Amino acid sequence: MKDTDFLELAMRHQDGALSAAETSAFEAAMQADPAMRKLFTESQLRSMVLHDRFRQEAFRRDLPEKKRHTWLTRPIAAMAAGLVCGLFCASLVWAVAAPIVTSERLHALVDGGFEHSQVESGFPARTGVWSGDAVKISAGDADHGGRQLRFISPQPDAANPNGRAISCDVFQLVDLRMLRPALGKDGDAVLELSASFLDGRPENTRPSVTCFCKIYVFKGDPTRLRETWPLNISDAVASGIAEVTTLGSHTAAWKTVTAKCLVSAEADFAVIQLAALPNLRPANLTAIYADDVKLTLRTPPSLPVRIVHR
Repeated sequence: MKDTDFLELAMRHQDGALSAAETSAFEAAMQADPAMRKLFTESQLRSMVLHDRFRQEAFRRDLPEKKRHTWLTRPIAAMAAGLVCGLFCASLVWAVAAPIVTSERLHALVDGGFEHSQVESGFPARTGVWSGDAVKISAGDADHGGRQLRFISPQPDAANPNGRAISCDVFQLVDLRMLRPALGKDGDAVLELSASFLDGRPENTRPSVTCFCKIYVFKGDPTRLRETWPLNISDAVASGIAEVTTLGSHTAAWKTVTAKCLVSAEADFAVIQLAALPNLRPANLTAIYADDVKLTLRTPPSLPVRIVHR
């Protein structure tokens, strides 16, 4: 079998597109020829490295320009070990050891279900409290806990009183310093902020409303951020945003969105922001809710890393 024909079979095998007869021919070729086994192993390694590079680049899009001078490629040696040793006995054996990503929900985010909190006014001055614009904690439904946050109206920021109040925002400052033992200096751990939103208006009610999850990572003293927020957003060392736009719903279904950003050991704290933005102004918010806010840290396995300067 020619190398080009074999590689075509290998790519189709990876996509699960081989027939039974083609699978038999593919396995027979590797069982009979060590060169084919070597070619297959090399093609899989290249595929794994490219996949990991693209994953890293996708998460790094939100980093400031000064942070973009490197990207990470991983040899993924553990994933390929079983492809070379003991590949065949009586039948084809696949022994791929996949790296495990550790996921941990962070309880440094306080009261993500709004079961025990009242929302203070303005941008928060300390960690661990919800604070922001005009909102109300109201009774929830049976499926989504006892209480939930209801957005009422946008208000101007104290540090920018002449700015337009276009969205209703609530915030929480989260101390990240206790996470440093789990964070690498290369910033390849990921913070994920998720929240569920409900548009309780009748279906096709205008204007549409866009609900946001936002996360900003900063260095320094969190108690000083209030003095100039939101003019200091550009000082964030990393950020992430996710959104959903609604026009009411006949099913009153909750929609969950998840924002992600990279975080390294230089991070001191994060700003968690939930927002509801009516897409026609001025407009009052009616029956827009948020609940089930979660902050999760995902850390990659310890694998060899090669830094490539561009």
